[in-house]
Amino acid sequence: MASIFRGVIGLIQVTVERVGFDQDSDQAVLLLSDLSKSFILPIWVRAQEATAIALSLEDLKPPRPVTADLSATIIERLGASVVMALITEIKDEVFHSVLVINHGGRELELDSRPSDSIAIALRTSSPIYVADSVMAEAGIPSKTTEVQ
Repeated sequence: MASIFRGVIGLIQVTVERVGFDQDSDQAVLLLSDLSKSFILPIWVRAQEATAIALSLEDLKPPRPVTADLSATIIERLGASVVMALITEIKDEVFHSVLVINHGGRELELDSRPSDSIAIALRTSSPIYVADSVMAEAGIPSKTTEVQ
């Protein structure tokens, strides 16, 4: 089986620019930015998943591991490493992602929610990529974006 990220024409490396929380709902938004900060990709997630990402961005350790901490520990203890988190597509208005791990020289792609793959990538200091088709469809030029 061919690797999914090898089949993607272009990949854009991104960072988590900001996590914003909606005080009135269980929703939050992740703002991903390409490295040149030309585009912002907003991805709406549940507040719990956003909190896991915000903890990692702030380098805070909760008293008990959250799911992303557990997942990163399992990957490491099994002798594998995270290659990347990759936002692959938008289907029916839902972002899709894979977490690519390397185990013994073999790359494995694990279907994942973007929030989970991003949280694990942050914990393992692994890069985060977005397929250029996703950025073209949902990205917003940052010059026109007022991030608050």
